[in-house]
Formats: sequence, structure tokens, C-alpha cells
Amino acid sequence: MKSTAHRLSIVIALVFAIGAVTPVFADYAAGMAAYKAKDYATAAAEFEALIEAQPDQPATHYMLGLCRRAQRDVSGAVASFRKAVELDSAAESPNPMYPITLGQTLVQAKQYNEAYTTLKGLSLASLPANYKTTYALLFANAANETDRSGEAVNVLNAQIRADSSNAALYQALGVAQDNLGYDKDAYTAFRRAYDLNKDEKIGRYAVHSATEAAKRGSPSEKTRYYTEAAKTAEAMAAANGSFENNLLVGESWMGAKQYSKALTSFNKAAGQKSQNAIVRFYIGQCYSKLEQYDNALSALQQALKLGSNNADLRKKIYNQMGYVYEAKRDFGKAKQAYLDGGFSSKANAMNAKIEAQAGNLEHEKQCREFKLKIDALSLQAEEFEKLGDMESAKQIREQAVVLQREYTKTCG
Repeated sequence: MKSTAHRLSIVIALVFAIGAVTPVFADYAAGMAAYKAKDYATAAAEFEALIEAQPDQPATHYMLGLCRRAQRDVSGAVASFRKAVELDSAAESPNPMYPITLGQTLVQAKQYNEAYTTLKGLSLASLPANYKTTYALLFANAANETDRSGEAVNVLNAQIRADSSNAALYQALGVAQDNLGYDKDAYTAFRRAYDLNKDEKIGRYAVHSATEAAKRGSPSEKTRYYTEAAKTAEAMAAANGSFENNLLVGESWMGAKQYSKALTSFNKAAGQKSQNAIVRFYIGQCYSKLEQYDNALSALQQALKLGSNNADLRKKIYNQMGYVYEAKRDFGKAKQAYLDGGFSSKANAMNAKIEAQAGNLEHEKQCREFKLKIDALSLQAEEFEKLGDMESAKQIREQAVVLQREYTKTCG
């Protein structure tokens, strides 16, 4: 699976000791001075002249590549770095800075297959310590982009053991796990990255992964991961109480079936954007689940008014209104709401309920009338008893007993 997290960019700054292997002649120093002064055109001219005189120096090609990259000539930079790697490969101890920089520039140029091949030729374990994290991030980027996220996970986990407080490593690991469809592992990685750098974008990826894990999980896992999503969203909202973050908190708690908590966050969001139809719809859903049906209908009617131009949202609102009216046993209004939303089968199902309800009402009416007759006979018998006409009273009470038996049989 490649979710929105797949395109998460990983910015990697390569800060290497320039000139670790340098040719010995004066013009190289002039090129370096111009490069450090950010006069890249002059520096490039110096290095090009040096290459013309001595074309077999990898460090000069490397510096020319840096100049070209600084001038946004990415293809020219790639060519120079390739040459540096080619020339240096014959050295007794090739400099890993050259292929790493080539790999970085290839990633920048979106030439991911060549970047992967270039970086795959290096071994994380054999690299100098100050190169390892940069290498792991670059390799993971290239591997993720070429459907080799399993390899990215292996390299990143190896480097995380050595650099366990690096947010970028966890961020990249989250991307790789997300690509593989491992939502739980992606959540763990993204949440760790968020805890380290408090980057709201990463927090959103953590919430997304937890939500996906909840959707695919068992009932207990649904509760767990929606709750994890809510807690992450709450941390984001505590740092930045924006409408978007409050909405995210509410959505997560609603997924965890914590409707009172969800309602609190949705009400905050509604206070920030009172004309937002979606948040009103969510409020209506929460009130529905809390069986506060009148409040639910009020919120849904507001949502319907505010979301009049959103056909998909209107359909959802009518469906929810149908549910609420049905819960209130107002089957006629439920039927109309379902019809307005285009839910013909649900609307048709209301016909039987309407008919049954009408029958029940008639039955209840008959039972009330039966009871009134019994009560009237009892009063009549009492009057005869007061008059001393015990025989008439006895006959009336016998009639009342017969009616009571019929009432019990018919009305329960």
C-alpha cells in the first residue's frame, strides 16, 4: 500500500569535509575559495580548467559537480559525480562521499533506480560513523521509490539502533512500513518521529497510520488504534489548537466510540468555523450515538443548510436523519429522509413499520375503550350496592369479570 505518506519528502543535508582527497596545485585552491564564497560560476570555471589539464582527479570532478548542483544544473552535477565515482573506484580505499553524493543528486533528479544501484554498492556497516545516517536516509528514499521498501526497513532499523534519537530515521521508517502496508509499524515509527520533532505533518501521518490499523484490525485493535490516533491528535491540538487539529481529535475519538469526547472536540471546531457543514454533521452523529435525538436533528438540519452544495454530504446527512427519526419511531419522517437521500430500500422498509405502527395505535385504542367499559361497569355495580340492589350489582360485576377476561386475552 502506498498512502499519502509515500511521497513524504526527506530532506538530507550532506555536510562533508570538502577536499578530503585534493589534487595539489594552486588553481584548485582558487576554485575552493570561489566555491566557499558562493561564486559558483567562477569556481566551476576554475575546476573545468583543472580537469582539462588533469582529467583523472576525482576530487576535481566532485567539486565541479557541487558547483553545477549549486547552479541548479542537476544533470551536469550528476555527470560530474558519476565521473568522480568512476575515477575513485580504482583507489585502494574509495571515498564513500562520492557515491553518497551521487546518490543524493540522483534522488533529487528523481532517477531512483540509478540512485538505488549506486547506494546499494555501499555497505552501511563499513561507512564512517558520520556518513551512516545520511546514507541510510538516502538509500531508504531510493528503495521506497523503487518498490524495495523491505530493504529500506532493514537499513533504517540497523541505523536506528545506533542513532535512536534521529526523527528523520523514524520518519523514513514510517514511510517504508506504510508502503509495505504495515500500518501498526508505520504508526509506531511516525509517532516516535513526532515525539522527537513535534512536526505536525508527521503527527498527521501517525494519525493516518493508526486509523488504517484500526480499520483493518480486530474489535479490540480498533479501539486501541483509534485511541492511539486520538491521543496523537490531542498532542497536536495541545500544541496548536487549530480547527483541523480539533476536527482530527474528534474524528479519532468517534472511531474509538468515545462519543462524548468526540463531541467536545467537534464543538471546539464548530466554535472556530461555525459555518462548516462537516463538523455539524459529525456533531449530529455523536448526539445520535448518545441517544440525544433532538440535539442530533438540530445539528443535522444545520449541516444540511450549510452543506447544500455538497451532494455527497447531503446524502450522508439524510441517511443519518433517517436513522434518528427511525430511532424516535417517527417512521413517516424517517421514510421521507431516506427518500431525500436516495435510499429507496430503507424508505420502503419504513412502510411496514408505518403500517405496524398504525395497527398498534388502533389496537391500543380498542384496549383503552375496553378498559373504560370495565371501569364503567365497576362504578355502576358500586352504585347499585349503595342503593342496596345487590342482585343488580352482582349481575353487573359478572359482566365486568367476563369483559376483564376478554381484555386480558386481547390486550395482555
